[in-house]
Amino acid sequence: MEGRHQQQGQGIGLVQGRHQQQASGTVVVVASVTGLAIGGSLLGLMGFSFLASLTLLLFSSPLLLIFSPLLLFAAFVFVGSLVGFAAAATMALIGMSALGWIYQEVGGQRLLGFAGVDRASRVKEQGRLTI
Repeated sequence: MEGRHQQQGQGIGLVQGRHQQQASGTVVVVASVTGLAIGGSLLGLMGFSFLASLTLLLFSSPLLLIFSPLLLFAAFVFVGSLVGFAAAATMALIGMSALGWIYQEVGGQRLLGFAGVDRASRVKEQGRLTI
């Protein structure tokens, strides 16, 4: 047990499965330099992107202020059209379900057991007689 703790203290240990391997100093240095190179460039790109966004916001703010009345009414039209499409989709769904229910009632498949079913069967029979 003592010997095992002394071996772990000799270097940086990488655990893979049940076996422990020692990483050499050059591997650690190369990994650190690679991590710094990739992380540093990503950090620089992030800073550039942030500055570009702030610059565009600074230049576009007056335009947004000037055109805000137009944008407000355009937003009203957009929301109104969305509400209209939602209402049309709802009505289409209700209509299709009503047609499906009528088809099943006239076809003899009773989904709901109420007294109107007899009337539907009479309408069905009258339709056959008149044709």
